Amino acid sequence: MGMTNEQYKGILLDELEDWQEILEYAEEAHNEKIIQKVKKQIDKINEKMKF
Repeated sequence: MGMTNEQYKGILLDELEDWQEILEYAEEAHNEKIIQKVKKQIDKINEKMKF
């Protein structure tokens, strides 16, 4: 049995929160390489949430 859409969205929201926190740390450290990678990951998660 698979998970429900609500369960999947909950997991994505948790991941999104984690990546947003990592983005804050990367911005504080002025690490552009990590900032770009994290923004790409956040965009992927936001795209997955459009169902």
